[in-house]
Amino acid sequence: MDRVLEIGPGAGTLTMCLCEAAERVVAVEVDEAVLPFLRVATEPYKNIEIIHGDIRKMNLQAIASILGNDFLVVANIPYNITTPILDLFWGTGLPVRRMAVMVQKEVAEKMVALPGDEAFGLTSIRCRYYCEPEILAQVPASAFTPPPKVDSAFVALPMRAEPPLPVRDEKLLWQMVQAGFQQRRKTLTNAVRGIAQIESERLRAALEDQGLSLTVRGEALTVEAWIRLANALAAPAKVEA
Repeated sequence: MDRVLEIGPGAGTLTMCLCEAAERVVAVEVDEAVLPFLRVATEPYKNIEIIHGDIRKMNLQAIASILGNDFLVVANIPYNITTPILDLFWGTGLPVRRMAVMVQKEVAEKMVALPGDEAFGLTSIRCRYYCEPEILAQVPASAFTPPPKVDSAFVALPMRAEPPLPVRDEKLLWQMVQAGFQQRRKTLTNAVRGIAQIESERLRAALEDQGLSLTVRGEALTVEAWIRLANALAAPAKVEA
């Protein structure tokens, strides 16, 4: 059976369902005011541990040791801290098999966006690098009490065991991606000019080798194309004498 970390259980409506279905549940709630309701709702269950605190300030390795490998993360994320919460699990090496998150609809659209979509950006690349995202349901604001000002979406994020393609220099890859999207109106040849180890001639040659235009912008590249380009520009591995 699954073991689950629930972030933001609130009064425990979903938590009770998780307790019914999972082997073990660790529920982390920052709002002290709802803890009595959560404890009453989950009192019949012996497979839950409730922790009061801010998940962003906790030792996640310690929590992971409670749940073991391949645990699930379920979260109803406050809209203003979506990215910091996701960053706790993306690229940190925690043994998470799958995430399922309720986020603002606009954020969900960014997660699943592809080149050419209006919502496509850095979040899209990062999400597809670490996950295989899918919007499972759109949730109107009227479904919540009190209703927020925006609609939400429920997103499944199966975690990748490895990036979509092998990566030679992950630091260089993210330097390039961030430069490409921070200056998204510029061509890649101009946007990544400030990255020390990338010479203009090498970049132009790499673009041509990848079949990309010299005037291509970062927003036109898939995560796989970014990886191939970064790999082409990574410094050759040193050979031991």
